[in-house]
Amino acid sequence: MMVLALGTKEARAQLTPQQKQDIHVHYQQATRAYDLGKYQEAVDEYQKVYEIDGDPVMLYNIAQAYRLNDQPQESIHFYRRYLQRSPEARNKEDVERKITAMEKLIEERRKAAAAVTPPPPKAVVPPPPVETNPEPPPVVTPPVVVAPPPPRPPTPPSTTRRVIGWSMIGAGVASGVVAVIEGVRAKNKGDELTQMSMVPTPPSGIRPPFDSGPQSIQSAGQTANIVAITCGIAGAAVAVAGAVILITNGSSAPASESGATPAPAPTTTVSFAPWFAPGLVGGGMGLRF
Repeated sequence: MMVLALGTKEARAQLTPQQKQDIHVHYQQATRAYDLGKYQEAVDEYQKVYEIDGDPVMLYNIAQAYRLNDQPQESIHFYRRYLQRSPEARNKEDVERKITAMEKLIEERRKAAAAVTPPPPKAVVPPPPVETNPEPPPVVTPPVVVAPPPPRPPTPPSTTRRVIGWSMIGAGVASGVVAVIEGVRAKNKGDELTQMSMVPTPPSGIRPPFDSGPQSIQSAGQTANIVAITCGIAGAAVAVAGAVILITNGSSAPASESGATPAPAPTTTVSFAPWFAPGLVGGGMGLRF
């Protein structure tokens, strides 16, 4: 059943003549579409009428068209909106029965769809194959990179070694000076003995007196000669050792660190040249590097 009322007189009195004309046109088109079973077209025309005058009766007509168009969910919505806008409607009980019938229809369709369409089967995933003798993963040993040790910084010269070296050179020079003095003294004693041997013996057989006898002069010369030789050898050795200490002070590195064969140490040769004189043996000394 379709309600043909077009709203209250108060609502229609507020409409303009053009609006009233539009309502008449849309309502006539909706009625013809409803009679011809074009329910969706009738719904559209009823909605245009409701947008103009807001008559709740159009909500009922829209619900009727949705119900006949087999759209129960939409019809329930507009039936309820109609009852909210017209709680004292004379067809209230009939509308409530239609709502109940539409809800029952929706539930029956849901159950029928669930019975006809079974749930899709669950996919069965086969378990992965079990290896009887699984091979262990290869063990990869990372390469060991050994960084070469940093080069050792050069050893700074030692102050103590310099002091010792210069002290030894000084001591060697002093010993050399003593050796020269004693050598001159020994030579003088030798010359003195030579002069004594060259003095002729007078007829009387008595030689002129000397400050000391030949034996004492010879003994003093020999002593001076020994002291000269000893001081010369010792001074040369001490001076050479001091020079070696100064030369090698902080200038050489161990062969294991530098990777090269160390240079041979300088060779020092001590040579002596004897002095011969009548009755006395003197000596000289020389150094060769």
